[in-house]
Amino acid sequence: MRTNTDRNKRKPWFSYILIIIALGSVITLFNSGALNAGRGSFGLFVTDVFDTVITGRADAEPEQPSTVTLADIGESDGLFIAGYPSYATFDLPVVRDTPVDQVRLVLQGTQDLSESAIAAMRVVVNGERVLERVLVPGSREFRWVIALPESAMHGQELNVGIQLHGDLPDALCHNDRSIGAVVTLDSRSGIEMELRSAVSSLRDVVNLLPAEVTIAVPSTGDADFVPLALRLGARMTQRGYAVKFMDLEALERYRLASRGLILLGSADQLAASGFDHLSADAGHGGAATLWRQGDFVHLGLTEAGRMDVADFITSDMLPLARTAFVSPTEFVESHDDTLMTRFGDIGVDTSIQRIAESRSWDVGYGLASLPDGRVPDRLRLAVRLPEGPGDFTNLIHTELNGVLIDSRHMETGRLNTFTLNLPHEVQNLRNDLRVSVQRHREAGGCTITARRYPVQLLPESGFLYDEGTAPMAGLAGLPHLFRDRVALRFPSGLDGADRLAALELGSEVVASFVPLSAQIDFGYVDPSAGPASQAIEPFITINHAPSNVVLPIGVEGDRIEMSQTRRVDTADIRSVSNVAILQAVAALLPRPGPGQPDRVVAVPGLVAHALGTPPTLMRSQIGQEHVAVVHDEGAVLTLD
Repeated sequence: MRTNTDRNKRKPWFSYILIIIALGSVITLFNSGALNAGRGSFGLFVTDVFDTVITGRADAEPEQPSTVTLADIGESDGLFIAGYPSYATFDLPVVRDTPVDQVRLVLQGTQDLSESAIAAMRVVVNGERVLERVLVPGSREFRWVIALPESAMHGQELNVGIQLHGDLPDALCHNDRSIGAVVTLDSRSGIEMELRSAVSSLRDVVNLLPAEVTIAVPSTGDADFVPLALRLGARMTQRGYAVKFMDLEALERYRLASRGLILLGSADQLAASGFDHLSADAGHGGAATLWRQGDFVHLGLTEAGRMDVADFITSDMLPLARTAFVSPTEFVESHDDTLMTRFGDIGVDTSIQRIAESRSWDVGYGLASLPDGRVPDRLRLAVRLPEGPGDFTNLIHTELNGVLIDSRHMETGRLNTFTLNLPHEVQNLRNDLRVSVQRHREAGGCTITARRYPVQLLPESGFLYDEGTAPMAGLAGLPHLFRDRVALRFPSGLDGADRLAALELGSEVVASFVPLSAQIDFGYVDPSAGPASQAIEPFITINHAPSNVVLPIGVEGDRIEMSQTRRVDTADIRSVSNVAILQAVAALLPRPGPGQPDRVVAVPGLVAHALGTPPTLMRSQIGQEHVAVVHDEGAVLTLD
């Protein structure tokens, strides 16, 4: 006979089993998206708890992961998609020479969907659909992990397309379809690669560099790596990287655990800093090699005089570097002297776009990246439109630096080609061009469903140049004046933070004002040397002025003086910090000739000062003024 005590000791196994089944069902629904297409915060919490209890965290992470996120490619604010239909695309680099077990696409962020709307999201990778999911109304977070098939893995990059489809109910009529759904991808979205071994080719290491890189330069040693650092920093800046500098000797103290580290120094200096030479042939003395510290493999340039190596690894020939070292005996890029720059050659997306109502192409161009630093005179546009009903109206609008410079009709079912003038007075050192195609129909209303149609901006579109184009005035005219040769003068004796600030300013100045084809003659100058520091050819000086130049703004330490400017009559300002001052000037050089004993020749140049740690120049709208003070990111004070 059993007692009450025995009955109390009986375990309710059946109840436990039901609880486990219910919990498993809920988690399955959360993961599959049936209850929550976005996996809300509660769903993430429940799933994480379940994974921790059942599987543990040890098996959740790959052994040697390599992750590339939106932040790594410069999208630090993530991506924002709204309305029906809408889309966003981005390219994520992948390794090509390193064996990979699996590549996963991770999309995470927030969704906000109207209760009465219908929305679905489609994800396409390299043209192959990898996900289609219906979104559930409401505001919630999501995190989707998609294992990519091998058929989608081709090329050096993964082109990821996000498409948002849906509609509003018939009872709700509104012209702005963005009220239906808003999806935000945060900057942690990207790809995860499970690597079987460490990255072992130069092109893979360079392809995986994030948008922000740090170049470590030795401050001691027999070889001077400053000229190579300036060259490499300028070339990488022109390719869109944000470049910082630090002392190689400081790496042991800071221990940067990042893919975005590039090493300069002799092999002995890199080894002394704690890096191991990574090469299939340990005895090979390549000028560009790979070095490993912990889980990270870094690019190292070990020969201070090899400017051609810096040019090679920042050129379109990089895909040839499939091993752990490269040492070209000669590399000189061709000089483009044609009278047209095609959009297809400067990275503009000229593929077929499928759009509903409008599409804009944003083309950013700097004068230093164009042939001979010339300012384009005209713009040729070639746009192909599909055939359509007779009630469609097709328009194309062109904006340059916020100014509407052209707007016209286009015809359906044919190639539309036209040329328009680009006014010089609107152009700057760096410019933003926007070409927008707009299509709408006379018969509208909420009963007309928005359909997507193909449109293509053809690669033969581009900039045209006249034969005898004169350079623009002020700072924007310097790239054309520096097209053949420029002397880059760096002050001697700098160290510590002053040296690093001068390196950053120098690399951005070269990237902004010197065309790729120009020859740069680097040299050190003692600013106190008097006549020895005279400028005799087109020049750029960092943190000092040649003795035969009169500056509109005098700079002495943290003190600036100015007089007779448009904004200021006279001024003497002290304790100025964290600004960059750029001045387009002319050095006066005596050149007496027959019957002209007092003849003086003006030599164009640029004097750049870094006071403290100035903001970057690359997002500053520098125009045709002669003096610009960059005092904040994207903020410029002009004095003329």
